[in-house]
Amino acid sequence: MSESFHIVKLNAWLNGTVPESEIAEVLGLDVPTVHRLKEACHQASASRHSPNTRSSRDCIRLAIANALHAHAGLSLQEAAEVAASSWQISSSVSKVIDFEPPPFGANDTRLNSSLGGCDPFMFMAAHATEAIPVPAIDEYIEIADGKRIYWRRPVQEAHQLGCDILRLSHVSRCEDVPALQEQYLEVLSRLRQPAEHVCEWIGSLSGGHFRPAPDRFAERSPGMLQGPLSGTVRTPHADVFGSKVSINVSLAARSMKRRVLGLAVTGVPPTKPPALFAGTRSLC
Repeated sequence: MSESFHIVKLNAWLNGTVPESEIAEVLGLDVPTVHRLKEACHQASASRHSPNTRSSRDCIRLAIANALHAHAGLSLQEAAEVAASSWQISSSVSKVIDFEPPPFGANDTRLNSSLGGCDPFMFMAAHATEAIPVPAIDEYIEIADGKRIYWRRPVQEAHQLGCDILRLSHVSRCEDVPALQEQYLEVLSRLRQPAEHVCEWIGSLSGGHFRPAPDRFAERSPGMLQGPLSGTVRTPHADVFGSKVSINVSLAARSMKRRVLGLAVTGVPPTKPPALFAGTRSLC
């Protein structure tokens, strides 16, 4: 595929102008379903006063909604409302898969991706075809008992990790200093290490609709410790459930972006990406 083809596709992704027919193809849906999903997302965004900017976040919301519908059993309406109402999630995911480099070394590091833009995690590299989770980066939407919705993400900001990778990669190429090269390898190793997460209740499903938690982005999850008490020890609310489904929304978004750019996603059909589904855990 030519570089001009990649640039056209990348611009369509970044500007939120990917045609509905292409979205249907990459998500494994039909065009009428994509249209209904987009309309539901638009209505939910308007009702929640979400930022109304035409960008890749529109596509990310569609990827999230599709994953919630296909793999968590939410209706199209519920999935669209969760994805669109919780605009902070698509914004956070966008910071990683549509990475913008920091001021340092910008002119030197932008060229590390043949698709244009900056890609410190190599998600859009031609050889990175396998759709696998990345513990230090990936974010999740979790549904407990079929109704309570949580946003789980790494405590360490993934964008900062990308900045560290860019900085150390640039320095290690320019300076033959073993200590810097060791530091660079150590930062890279964090990508596969278990990550500490923060989990925030963002709302609940009721009557076929998503009911957002009040002021959920005003402060860091004050309601997470409002679960049942066991003696003097408080049990986190997010851990009190009979069953839970966990959806890797970061993986859903970057798999969609790769397909929009014409890149392969090995072994993961659009309608059945097994790695998106982290399982149902039962406490019974």
